[in-house]
Formats: sequence, C-alpha cells, structure tokens
Amino acid sequence: MHVALLSHEYPPFIYGGIGTFVQNLAQGLSKKGVKTTVVSGYPVPSKQFSRITLEEEKNAGVKVLRFPYLNIPPRHTFFQLFNLSKIRETIQSIDPDVVHGQGGSTFPALLALKSLAPIVTTFHSSPEVERITSAHSLGSGGSFGDFRTYVMGYPVMSFVFREELADSRMAVAVSKTLMSELLEEMGEVYQKKMSAIHNGVDIEGLSREYRSVEDNIEESDDTILFAGRLFWRKGALNLIMLAHLFRKAKLNFKIIVHGEGPLSGRMKREIKTLGLTNIELKGFTSRTHLMRSMKRCRFVVIPSFYEACPMILLESMCLGKIPIMFDLPYAREFTKNGQYGVLAKDAKDMVLKVTSILRHGDLEHVSKEIRNFSRKEYDINEIALKYYHLFGKL
Repeated sequence: MHVALLSHEYPPFIYGGIGTFVQNLAQGLSKKGVKTTVVSGYPVPSKQFSRITLEEEKNAGVKVLRFPYLNIPPRHTFFQLFNLSKIRETIQSIDPDVVHGQGGSTFPALLALKSLAPIVTTFHSSPEVERITSAHSLGSGGSFGDFRTYVMGYPVMSFVFREELADSRMAVAVSKTLMSELLEEMGEVYQKKMSAIHNGVDIEGLSREYRSVEDNIEESDDTILFAGRLFWRKGALNLIMLAHLFRKAKLNFKIIVHGEGPLSGRMKREIKTLGLTNIELKGFTSRTHLMRSMKRCRFVVIPSFYEACPMILLESMCLGKIPIMFDLPYAREFTKNGQYGVLAKDAKDMVLKVTSILRHGDLEHVSKEIRNFSRKEYDINEIALKYYHLFGKL
C-alpha cells in the first residue's frame, strides 16, 4: 500500500497541531510497512515558486516533498493555489493507492486529485462551533481578527468543509464529539462515510525528547503548564483569572504560558495591572523549551471553550501530567469522564479541585494512572493501524 499525505504544514514548518498529527501518522504508517509520501510545503517571503526539494525523514522511511508558498495567511490556500499543477503532477507520478488530506486544507486540490486516487480527509474542527464560540468572544474579550476569521469567514469555511466531505471517499473526525458536531452541521447523509479516530502520539519520540531535557530540572507539584495560541477560544484570559484566584487564596501555584496570539498584549497589560507574579509568559518558544517546562510541571491546564483533539493534551497525558479542563464533551471523551483528569465547571472550581487533589491525592499514583491509560489509548502505532484498516477498505 502507498499513501500520500497532503498537508501544507509539516515539521519544522508548523502553525498548530495538524503538522504534528501528520508527522506522527506518517511515521506510524511507515512502521506498519506502508509506503508513505508527504506532499507538503515550506513558507518563503516572496514568490519563489519554482523549486522543489526532496527530503527523507531520518529513521522513519517517510519521503517528504516540499513546495514553496507565500508565508502569509491563509497559508493552506496559497500552498494549493500556487502549486496545484505541481501537486497533481506529483500525485500522478508517485501513483499512491490513497491520498489523505486535512479538513479545511484539501480544497480545491482534491478536485484535481480525486480522479487519481481515493481521497480520505481527516477533519480537525467544526466551522459551526468555531463560528458560535467566536461570536460569543467579541463581547467577552475576544479579538476582532478571530471574529473576522471564524464568523465573517464562516460561509467560505463551511463551503470548503462540505466540498471536502462530499468529494472524499471516506472521512475521519478526530473525536466522537467532533463527528457528532459535523454530522449535525453537514447532514446525517454523511454518516456512512465518516468515522472517529483520535490523534496519535509518537510515544518513543516524545519519551526521547523528554529524557533529553537536563536532569537537574525537577517536577514541581505546584507548577502548571499552558501551551497554545493565545486567543479567546483557547481560554487565554482564563489563565489570568486562575493566577488571580490562586494569589487571592494564598496558594503557591505558578502558571507557565507558552505561546503567542491576538490576546498576548492584553494579557501582559492585565498581569502588570494586577501585579501578578505567579504567571510567566514565555511567548513563542522552541520545542526544547516547551519540553523543559513540561518536565517542570505536574499539571497541564487546557481552559478552552472548545477543542477537537488537542495534541498538547494527548502528549502531556502520555508523560503523566494531570490535565485540568472545563467539564465539556471533548474533555470527558479524552479523560474517560474525568477519571484521568480534573474537570471543573469554572475557574473557581478549577482552583478548588486542583488544591484538593494536591492536598489529599497521591499525585505520583494519579500521574502513573494517566500515563498508563493514555499510552494505551493514544499510541500512534494503534492509531496508524486504524487508518491502515480504513485505507485498506478502499
């Protein structure tokens, strides 16, 4: 079997969790003996659209073909539009059995590719839920940029998703929650072609990264990590609230924040105004720096109002970190109804529950249970096997 994975982002050029998802899946499929080619891109500052570079993933058997695209949003659109003929020629020449694309990033390319091989598209979000949460955000501290992208841009995004779903032979949602949302939004008529498969974690690679961090960094029970884009839907402003509540309760917790976004400036101003010393904004950092903070923290907070299948959640759980989230459908799905995490109704409840588990729980035992559960549930080898069976049906 030969599978071509189509994605504008692929490490080291990543802008979210999709690039990591594609890399993990590519390596997982390769380990299963599947010939795997990634058709991807690399951002350039000007119109340098004539080159093609060929890279070979080390120790993974994955071939990576990269095409240049303009380094401005929407990157996935520029990647396709300026390389459409090259992508089609490449797919035709390598002659894969299946082309696997990513929701929101495979149209219009699939119109030129669906006659060459069956298309399978994995969806990572719901345009309708993004629209609803972003509409809420504008009156609650959100940025106009996100309102423009997800509310004003909703008709285009919804159209793209519908076209991808209609023209794909099979479709995958990265969670059962997301699958229900998409079927409700797009129509139950697509139920027979859609299935739910969680994202997968490269356990071996993640463990190597974690072990490579300096040995003198010790895990702290009162340190909490956040990693992600700082915008309203991710709950960025809740981080300020949590730090304020921890200080008000005279609790010694510290929140380490990795990431940037439209709310970065506002967060810095509020931290200064409130005089908070228990929250540290690291900005956009390297993977190595993120792993250092990961090693330092016992807890990982994901105060999002909506997620599909966040990679930071899966990776942190596989390292035994205790996730803290709001009690929402996606959070229940990934923690087995809170058995492997802390689920709270609001920020105050988060503080109470984290304090309780710190004072009365066996944190080592809790961490071990979370690590064992997630390494069985989210191992990329098991996830790749599910995709392998799905591709085999085609």
